[in-house]
Amino acid sequence: MPEGLPASVRLVLVTDLEFVRVARKMLEGLLHGQGWEEEVVEEVALVATELVQNAIEHGSENDGTETVELEIRLEDAVVVLDMIDPGTGKDPSLLLHRDVTQPVPLDAARGRGLFLVNRLAQRFERSREPGGGCRVRARMEADA
Repeated sequence: MPEGLPASVRLVLVTDLEFVRVARKMLEGLLHGQGWEEEVVEEVALVATELVQNAIEHGSENDGTETVELEIRLEDAVVVLDMIDPGTGKDPSLLLHRDVTQPVPLDAARGRGLFLVNRLAQRFERSREPGGGCRVRARMEADA
């Protein structure tokens, strides 16, 4: 890891979709600083975008009064994204029990985010947090 770059970054984001782009740009800068290839950076950034957007839109009231947390951990050629929502939005069981291995119908207007995350990440986990929210973890490798 290049000197001076953090191995872990924790972003606390207001539940406003304006912050999705901010989180993505920070992640891209961190990975570029680590020397990750552009194609892999874009895939990781897409996964992070989906995680943050879903946490804001579905895991919160999406009104700017709450926060979601994105922790980015770098472990050699691996990045782990931990997304935690407050659990005040949609029923958390919709996230925890959804079959993310099956794509939504082609004519569906939405619902592809977790399917994409599952396809792009080498490891994808969902769990309930003690405070009532949900944690979504995606692990991606630089050379996968």
